[in-house]
Amino acid sequence: MSADPGPITLDTFQLVLLRHTVAYSSFDPDEKERIFREHLAYTLSLVASGQQLAAGPVKDSPAEDTDICGMGLFQQGSLDKVRELVNADPGVRQGLYYVDVMTWFTPADRITFTNLPAPPP
Repeated sequence: MSADPGPITLDTFQLVLLRHTVAYSSFDPDEKERIFREHLAYTLSLVASGQQLAAGPVKDSPAEDTDICGMGLFQQGSLDKVRELVNADPGVRQGLYYVDVMTWFTPADRITFTNLPAPPP
């Protein structure tokens, strides 16, 4: 007989998949670059402020109508709060990207982040 492992404790995160829109290919290359730079600055500001835990590009997206080009990880406690943050992204607002926002669970205390800013008072 095996011992009862007890309850499984999970940490909850919000996972964001960033996708190119169907219109992505119709954007002028200079406009894509400008919007990408605005998107990057916004994302880095979210990470620097501690509102977003991690972010970065991805490659080898599965074959779909729109490719996944990035991901982000949040721990805001609310999908609505995360949607509010990512919908303010200049790349999303200008139609270059759209996002899928979902809840992700992982065993508790498996993931840690260092150098996070102190939470606001």
